[in-house]
Amino acid sequence: MSTDTSTTRPPLGLRTSDLVTAAATGLLTLPDPARRTPATRFVLRTAVAGTTGAGVWLGTDGEPALDLPGRFAFTAGAVGFVYGAAELGEAVDRALQRRLVRMGVRRPRLTMALAGVGASLAISLLERRAEAGEEEDAPEGPVLRPLPEPVRELVSAILSHTEDYDSLRLRAQLTGAREEVWGEPEDAPRLVELSVPENAPLAVPHSFTFPVSARFTSARAVPCAARVLVSGGRLAAVVVDLDEDAWEVLAEDWDAAGGDPDPLADVTLPRAQDVILVTEARG
Repeated sequence: MSTDTSTTRPPLGLRTSDLVTAAATGLLTLPDPARRTPATRFVLRTAVAGTTGAGVWLGTDGEPALDLPGRFAFTAGAVGFVYGAAELGEAVDRALQRRLVRMGVRRPRLTMALAGVGASLAISLLERRAEAGEEEDAPEGPVLRPLPEPVRELVSAILSHTEDYDSLRLRAQLTGAREEVWGEPEDAPRLVELSVPENAPLAVPHSFTFPVSARFTSARAVPCAARVLVSGGRLAAVVVDLDEDAWEVLAEDWDAAGGDPDPLADVTLPRAQDVILVTEARG
């Protein structure tokens, strides 16, 4: 049996609540408030307020910025506004009806009702298009994929070089770690972001650069170092940076003003067998 429900969805990206609100707007515009008794006018105002409140309540369902009390307050405010503006709204209604009669419109209430439906749908359509545009502009979340084995071996070598700085817990995290990719993955990155399982034991201290670096020299003879970053007690990334000795080399051979490229432009994460592990002094 087919489970395709696309034919039952409202058109143009509208929600069911948008169609219900538009239909209710038209139906509640048909009665002429000027011909009602005070009691029936109050009933009509209550119907309009109730419809507005229902539309606001349904329309704010799933809004991340509004919790349940916030939705109640927002809905109550909309209902109160309708009651408060009822006199002014009915005065405008009378003036518009008289204008249509003078223009020769035979059924002014029906015309006003249809215009109300059209205006309600138009507003809803603009809101849905704005929401769709915001969703398209929002950055996509990361994609998790298996951690490349050379990267895992490099991080493991760095973490295994010392027993300090909660190395054992970090190595346990590395067992289940995956690569976190934002956008298109790079073929030869110099930074790999790591994602650690939620139930992994947290390291102490919580945020620091692991005090062992993997030293190597780039193809352009620039001294570099790969370091492991820890954030919130979890492995966060492994990244290539310039070694402190690089500045002596760059001072002699690198001229940024003369158009020399970024000294790290051609550098990627090294393999574990191509580095020298150095424990860095901590002040």
